[in-house]
Amino acid sequence: MTNSDVNRAMAAHMRRNGLPPLPDHVVDRDGRRMNLDGLVWKFNVVTTHVAIDWSSLTDCNVIVNYALRRWAVLLLAQQSGQTVAAGIRTVVGALRGLHSERKLATGQLQNMWRQLSGINDPSRLRTALRVHIEKAIQTLRTRKAMEDFYVLRSWYLWSSEILDCLGFDEEFALELDEVQIPARPSRLVVELEDVECGPLWDTEVTILRRALLDDVSMVRLHVMQRAAVALSLAYGRNPANFCLLREKDLRNALEGFDVPEQWMLSIPRIKKPGIGVRQAFVEERVSAELAGVLRTLLDVNLAIDCGDFPRPLFMRNNIDPWCLDTGIGEYGYHITVEQFRQLIKQFAARTNLKSPRTERALHVTSRRLRYTFATTMVELGVSRKVLAAMLDHSDTQHVQVYYSLKGRRLTKILDRAAALRIGPLMRLFRGTLVPSSASAMNGTDPAKSIRFIGDMLAVPPVEIGACGQDRLCVLDPPFSCYLCPKFQPYVEADHQAVLNELLASRREREQKYAPRLSIQLDDVIYAVAEVIRKVDEYARGHRKPA
Repeated sequence: MTNSDVNRAMAAHMRRNGLPPLPDHVVDRDGRRMNLDGLVWKFNVVTTHVAIDWSSLTDCNVIVNYALRRWAVLLLAQQSGQTVAAGIRTVVGALRGLHSERKLATGQLQNMWRQLSGINDPSRLRTALRVHIEKAIQTLRTRKAMEDFYVLRSWYLWSSEILDCLGFDEEFALELDEVQIPARPSRLVVELEDVECGPLWDTEVTILRRALLDDVSMVRLHVMQRAAVALSLAYGRNPANFCLLREKDLRNALEGFDVPEQWMLSIPRIKKPGIGVRQAFVEERVSAELAGVLRTLLDVNLAIDCGDFPRPLFMRNNIDPWCLDTGIGEYGYHITVEQFRQLIKQFAARTNLKSPRTERALHVTSRRLRYTFATTMVELGVSRKVLAAMLDHSDTQHVQVYYSLKGRRLTKILDRAAALRIGPLMRLFRGTLVPSSASAMNGTDPAKSIRFIGDMLAVPPVEIGACGQDRLCVLDPPFSCYLCPKFQPYVEADHQAVLNELLASRREREQKYAPRLSIQLDDVIYAVAEVIRKVDEYARGHRKPA
């Protein structure tokens, strides 16, 4: 039924009680017009497609239908379209006994729902609806879904105050107001404890960052995937924040000055009462590495002509037809939250990421990257207030749980055996293994010879390789060399001594300082361990037959 159909069916009740008809449109909280004249209500939600199809409620009592729509129209002026749509679904689901929109209702509650649809007398409806809601509450308790009761109660309380003449009982509403709703288990707490849903471990973050550096594809979809992962790692925001970004939000704050560039990104805030879409921003500094990724995205976006529409950072190939007949037409080229989430999953699948911890495919989602950002900030010692601001929370209520995980996602024990096992999986060594200095580029140049001298153990100076860089190298030898693609370690060198020294240095840092400082050596340790494995493979391949 459309609003017009409901108005016709309710004509007698509205005349008798002086009730207003349902409108054919409404101005929502953000000041946008939303059409209500069709079977499908399309809500003005910028970051996803949200709709209510009233044709699926043909078995709904017409008075309940009218009350539900009146309630929704009121809420649209106060809350986001996504919240209102979720509220409608929750109330309908509770009344019909649905577990989800796709799961058909069966049993006693559904039979009661069908019987309710034939009642048009408010006095009869008063009793029948009371019995029905009591049964619905019992069903919610059985399903352990009493969090849905809060929304159901809110709708009935409003209806009893405004539409008591239609059969909504004020006395029963007072009884409902006394019902205690148990606190819902925090999804955040549950997911943080899950090895496949919680924050990435330090070794997994290293793998992901390495994949970002190695991926140089200029296919626009691939560049979007890189940017989605890089932004999520850098700022830990929700996907909706990033979906609202536009190209103009990235700017060089020092443009026009003869100084190094300083890129800034204005990230839109979301879910803030009284603040509309793209009306409030947080200015974030952009690292040179991330700026390179985002500027590449701007370059590949030039292939898309948006006409007079604003140009989003994450851009669709064609305008979204969904937006054309809504109040959010200006967001026609923005991608949805679900599409942003898919970009992150597609990157992990395309680059074939494997977790060194589980040795299985690395499960990467936007939510995991947000958790990873939060726990990393905790390890770095940021306060709860600062972390809440970083995550775009209005208060510190939801950040406490991250502090309970402090130190639990770091590799605490890294011995020789673990390094030799994990090292090859990390694939951090990017250089070229050579037999000796005679085979190396710049091998005869003493200035390019790299020597290792221990600072923890009594290790005599040993030549470990040569630098293949043509110009002056700015890295700090010898440790950083193992991560450099220009490094040429010698097969004949004693890389075992280097590994032993690094492990000893790591243990001392962990004892004297904190785990976060000790793991700063881990990338180098893994790279050295990988070199040792490659030397062993080389030796086996060149072993002379007996």
